[in-house]
Amino acid sequence: MKRLRAFFYVQHLLGIGHLARASRVASALVDDGFDVTVVTGGAPIAGFPGAGVKSVTLPPVTSGDEGFSGLVDLQGKPIDDDFKKWRSEMLLQAFRDCRPDIVIVEAFPFGRRQMRFELLPLIEAIDATSPRPLLATSVRDILQERVKPGRNEETVDLINRHFDLVMVHGDPAFATIDKTFPLAGAIKAEVTYTGLVAAPPSPAASERFDVLVSVGGGAAGKSLVSSTIAAARNANNAWKWCLITGPNLPKDEFDAIARDASPVLSIFR
Repeated sequence: MKRLRAFFYVQHLLGIGHLARASRVASALVDDGFDVTVVTGGAPIAGFPGAGVKSVTLPPVTSGDEGFSGLVDLQGKPIDDDFKKWRSEMLLQAFRDCRPDIVIVEAFPFGRRQMRFELLPLIEAIDATSPRPLLATSVRDILQERVKPGRNEETVDLINRHFDLVMVHGDPAFATIDKTFPLAGAIKAEVTYTGLVAAPPSPAASERFDVLVSVGGGAAGKSLVSSTIAAARNANNAWKWCLITGPNLPKDEFDAIARDASPVLSIFR
């Protein structure tokens, strides 16, 4: 029996949440018998996208700042049209090589507007393929609300013209997509709630902490790291503190805070 092929595009720009969630979904598809190709385009993160999936790595880009004002390469240089064309051609070739039955795009068109230069050509290629693969968007349940006029309408238009499925990763008993996307009722594609995407339960920890602080991926958490170090130094010394900085905190900064930390504070990446 032929294994269904899935082509999964994910672009992380600052944190690693999009990549982590997409990797979990991709692994679940593999476990369910799919042949999965994951296309990533951000800074490499050890352990992702995970075992069992085929991986295509585009020339990496990240956000130029925490405000997502522009795209830069790993050296901090703004990317130009030649760079965008290079990535777009690589993405299209990966799509042609995969010949998928389903294409899953993380966040777009609800987010990742910065990547339209390669995602719109991909969508055109999908629509031109016969037989046409299904196209789904993979999106979290609570979205960043848009303030610029016309953005929500543009999102709905793209979904209604091109997408077959909106996968919302959440529990509708807790939050439905219409709470943060007011035009959800205008979406014609099927909207499905997958439940929360999470890692399997971990074994019980051998060490216990009174205060746990996580900075997520670590690229945008310097102020939280500094505040935690200061709070642990000034707090009741009977408390045990744990700080998880995330893999994107530069190693030299991690080493510096580890040297200066209070003895009651354990620091992990």
